[in-house]
Amino acid sequence: MARKATAPKATKLGYPRRRGDALRLSAGLDPDERFWRSLSGGRSGVGRATHERMQRLAYELWLTNLLGQRLIEIVTDHVVGEGVAWQSEDPRALACVQGFWSDPVNQLDLRVERLVSELAVFGELLLPAAVSRFEGRVRLGYVSPRWIEEVVPDPDNCALPIGVVLKPEGGIGASRSGKRLRTVLGGDPREYLGGAAQRERERFRDGEAFLFQINKSSDAARGSSDLLAAIDWIDIYERFIFDAAERARLQNSFIYDVTLKGAGPERIAEWLAQNGAAPRPSSVRVHNEREEWRAVSPDLRGGESGAQGIARLMRGLLLGGAGVPTHWFAQGEDVNRASAESMELPAFKKMTRRQRTVRHMLQQLAGKQLEEAHRAGALPPEALRAGVRPVLPEISVRDTEKLSGALLRVGQALDLATSRGWMGNEAAGKLFGHLAGQFGIEAGEGNK
Repeated sequence: MARKATAPKATKLGYPRRRGDALRLSAGLDPDERFWRSLSGGRSGVGRATHERMQRLAYELWLTNLLGQRLIEIVTDHVVGEGVAWQSEDPRALACVQGFWSDPVNQLDLRVERLVSELAVFGELLLPAAVSRFEGRVRLGYVSPRWIEEVVPDPDNCALPIGVVLKPEGGIGASRSGKRLRTVLGGDPREYLGGAAQRERERFRDGEAFLFQINKSSDAARGSSDLLAAIDWIDIYERFIFDAAERARLQNSFIYDVTLKGAGPERIAEWLAQNGAAPRPSSVRVHNEREEWRAVSPDLRGGESGAQGIARLMRGLLLGGAGVPTHWFAQGEDVNRASAESMELPAFKKMTRRQRTVRHMLQQLAGKQLEEAHRAGALPPEALRAGVRPVLPEISVRDTEKLSGALLRVGQALDLATSRGWMGNEAAGKLFGHLAGQFGIEAGEGNK
């Protein structure tokens, strides 16, 4: 727990308290405990001002910048682009979650792609959960991460957020306070939260919400955008491309330089009055030997190859840092089929990791719905125990083809091994089930 500085004490706004002021404690916990700075330093992560600027810029790049948008959407396309299906051994549990999924308020069959993209843009998702106690129905809202004032952790476990304080509506000030939402925690929080955490959690009485965060260390309070490290470079690259386009426009422009030999100012003015407009294409122009016309274009130094090299260097830095192959962005000049396949592996691993995070999120949402339906008496205990599993699309079609071929060959080899007595049916079933698990399918053990 954070320790207070001795003197002078400060209020929440940072002004010293008068000597006669006293602070009444409640249940042994200082109500403004979270406003004190730890003697060992603050939590990890970027500062509040930097975090707010990150949210604004990342959202703007997602909407208006082609490269920034694609870096977000290419991950979403691979993770949930083909939709989400659900599996369960109990049809009642499956029907309960499918009803939650397609609820007219939740509309998760349509919203899931947008939520995954926003998680990547902001680094956080905050979804308030409204529960019908009589029907056990869970409906999800949405609060923009830009409205989060503070994420409050367990005093004894900084990696576990127990509440979220929202920014006050209508302005800021000592007399205003934002809503305080409890985070949805698995199981019974009273079994693993200490006394200080339970007392702190009691102060969050404006409802509960799911909080999902990515790109953060265990002791950081806030999640970070996938674009955080790339924001400045994306901006530099965009301005460089704009300047290159402006340069090309200037190089393609020209003027007519007309020399009138032996003409004075009066003659030049008279000529301009008669011939001031540029001739139209395919028109006929006639003049004598005392008049000379030339089309003059600007000679801008620094050739095209230099600009292309700089652009390729910046693009490689951006895409390499994001773990995305360059040929996915229409830059396949130096890539053949063999190198393209080898370059895709790191990208697939990154997307597989994000897919595991999304699968965990969906499992939490479904688990909440099952628990509330059971609590309301709408779902029997055996259906709750059976649970449900989200089925997400395969990241790589090529990997699916390889696994399919391997599954066929292993099946034929195991059939030969068991028929000749080299291996028992139970061992063969476990080996086949292990390979089938690569598809996300739980194969039965032995002869079940």
